[in-house]
Amino acid sequence: MAARVEAADSAWTVRLAAADASALAPLRLCTGVEVAETASEVWLRGRVADAPVQRALQSVPATARYQWLAGDRLRRLESRIPAEQFPLLSWQPLASWLQVALPTAGLPGWDPRPVPLRLVRSGAEAPADLLVTPWEEWTAFALRCAQVRLRPLQFALATDRRVLVRGRPLPPLPGRRFVVHGPLAVPAGYAWRPAVSLAVVVRRLGLSADALAIWGEDGTVARLHAEHLIPATRSAIRASLEAWAEQPVKKL
Repeated sequence: MAARVEAADSAWTVRLAAADASALAPLRLCTGVEVAETASEVWLRGRVADAPVQRALQSVPATARYQWLAGDRLRRLESRIPAEQFPLLSWQPLASWLQVALPTAGLPGWDPRPVPLRLVRSGAEAPADLLVTPWEEWTAFALRCAQVRLRPLQFALATDRRVLVRGRPLPPLPGRRFVVHGPLAVPAGYAWRPAVSLAVVVRRLGLSADALAIWGEDGTVARLHAEHLIPATRSAIRASLEAWAEQPVKKL
């Protein structure tokens, strides 16, 4: 019997406006807290008023605070007389009454339009690695220059009487020079925009590691496989000249 009196002495009740019900959230996980509601008010009660419960109750905008006594009598904290009782209410645990609601999901974002890759003039300087020049210019140079000038070079013959020469230093011949970036060659004096990484460009253009893609100023991309480039020796140049019509290598 003494234990029941002790529990009753610590029991509590608060009353607040229904519009302030969200303020009860800090008490949601407190053990033994019950709630009931009318059209305009919310009642809250509990048998235990330990330190966590007391701290949470301090933040509740209550319209009245009571001590809950035996026989469901209620005494306002500012009064000495238990002059009130609970109205006829339907009580339930606060944890089941105060449900957690997730915020409304935002609208899905719109994917930005893909930005096309393009070549633009660039002030950055880089040594050229490729030269596209007329076949006559190349053979005239290669058949009379010192062998040491040919040693670092490779070439590929095209069907339109042009030749692609790769290596450093390139021969001093007229033609179009390109700078090599991995599997991609762009015209000297040009850069791609937007300035994304080379990996992005390679993926966007669908390039492979065993081929060299030559990107022209007009946006065209020509692909040259590695086996089309052969060492620049005089014998290879003469053999290519003889097999010109029969075994075209690649159109650049």
